Amino acid sequence: MLRNNASRAFLLLFAAFATSRVAMAAEPGVRFDLKQEISRFDLGANVRREIDGPYERIIGAKGTFLIDRITGATLAVPNAPIAAPKPPAPREPTQRSESPSPINYPGPLTEKAEEHNAAVREYLLRIGIPEAEVAGMHVTTTMAGTGPVEQGVQPSRSVLLWYTTHLERSLGGVPVEGSYAYAALDRERRVISEGLYWPAIPAGVVERAQALKKALASPAERTEFLSKVRRAQPEVGEVAEGTVTILHTSSGYHGEFQAQAVYSVVVRSRSGGKALILRFDDAGSPVRLGDSVESGIDSIKQQ
Repeated sequence: MLRNNASRAFLLLFAAFATSRVAMAAEPGVRFDLKQEISRFDLGANVRREIDGPYERIIGAKGTFLIDRITGATLAVPNAPIAAPKPPAPREPTQRSESPSPINYPGPLTEKAEEHNAAVREYLLRIGIPEAEVAGMHVTTTMAGTGPVEQGVQPSRSVLLWYTTHLERSLGGVPVEGSYAYAALDRERRVISEGLYWPAIPAGVVERAQALKKALASPAERTEFLSKVRRAQPEVGEVAEGTVTILHTSSGYHGEFQAQAVYSVVVRSRSGGKALILRFDDAGSPVRLGDSVESGIDSIKQQ
């Protein structure tokens, strides 16, 4: 009898522990900070640390790992590649070499963007990015080429140096603006460069974003909401097609952290300048976070 009671108690305790683990995993907006010790970025020899105000730099022969000690954002960048020795000058003064000296760039992991995306995703999830918060990916390329400057980019003379894969964050089905996690991998699967800023987002902000998204699915509520938006900001005009997102202060902002559910609308400039990004809360009122800087009617820039 005692053994049966002990078994039941153990099962209840295990079930409670498992439930708490599930609840923790389901918690929205988990913060993640990348530590240099778990990164694949190779600093090289002669590593030293420097503290400069809010920043910590870990510097090696091959590159630098920068940590913002206030926001937790990190950035790893390699040192400038070293050019190989130049070939001997041609004997005839009329001869000219058309190709520059080769540079010791790292080779790309792969020539296929999809393979690089999968490898970076696996790497970033393994070191701690919450899988449930990754909504998608996109890739950018770094290229090098030769030829006269006046002729511009010539694809036939360009080569791929590396891909950079960027993870896209969402919470509760709502995209998050401002968070980022990216990396570029070389052929040895080492990090060429990477950056990460993944702050905690309060559950209440996610819930308000979900509620706004649900409300805008109703034609009547959408019409009423957009009329409030146009009254608050006439620049929006009749076409106010936007998206519900979660906006938070940027990685370099050292004021109070802010996060808010917003309706974002892109308004094209009538004068041909930069597009204007306008954001509104769930009441249709304009929103500007602490790090927003307005520079004229044609743009609102996020620092």
